[in-house]
Amino acid sequence: MSLTGKIAIVIGGARGIGRGIVLIHCSHDKKQPPNQILQVAFTYVSPSSKAHAEALVREVESLGSSAYAIQADAACLSSPEAVMSSTLTAFNVSHLDILVNNAGLGSAGTRIEEITSDEFDKIMAVNVRAFISMTQAFIPYARLGGRIVNLSPISARGGYATQSVYSASKAADEALTRVWATELGQKYNITVNAVNPGPVDTDMYRAAGEVHLARMKEQDRKTPAAPRASTEDDVAEIVAFLCEERSRWITGEVVCANGGMFYT
Repeated sequence: MSLTGKIAIVIGGARGIGRGIVLIHCSHDKKQPPNQILQVAFTYVSPSSKAHAEALVREVESLGSSAYAIQADAACLSSPEAVMSSTLTAFNVSHLDILVNNAGLGSAGTRIEEITSDEFDKIMAVNVRAFISMTQAFIPYARLGGRIVNLSPISARGGYATQSVYSASKAADEALTRVWATELGQKYNITVNAVNPGPVDTDMYRAAGEVHLARMKEQDRKTPAAPRASTEDDVAEIVAFLCEERSRWITGEVVCANGGMFYT
């Protein structure tokens, strides 16, 4: 598996699945010469994640790759262009190869009767609008053969109570994946895919609310591949493959990386 010489951006990369994606991308190129290493920029939102981001940069550098952390709120309208330009400047390049849209804002665990317009707007701004705006900002700099991977958990199709807005936002991401595969394929030679993880044992998973967490733990025990939640690496390895040249004939797909919890 090789991503030699690629320039990658992971939106939401300091913790959880995003962190796993950053590390998996870099770990495969640790023996490359300095001018051919993978260079990856990743974003984080809050000051509380700064220490995690700095530690991740050091870990990436220990693997022989190069990383750059960018504090940026994906929901902010000025962030996409700022993220792209910061990455180009940091690595002294004029092109980009890989965009992983991993920004995610979870549900407040509210039932349909309790959903507010504020909750709806906040979740959609991060989980849908940011995916669109980051992709729009990426395209002008994308090299032929580029890769876009959207993260869209099983809430998009699971029908889970208290997840109305979050589920709708992730279903939208799957729809965007198919549309972009059609729009960007022949025009830019860019493949666009989504990865559909099940429960992944991260901070966001554990903070999803008691009702949702209890349901997920019960569901985890029934997962065909193993009676557990996914690890970060379970998902990150699939994302890394979709960013490789070997995945060139896969586009517009939602790849289930959930241990068989859902089949397609």
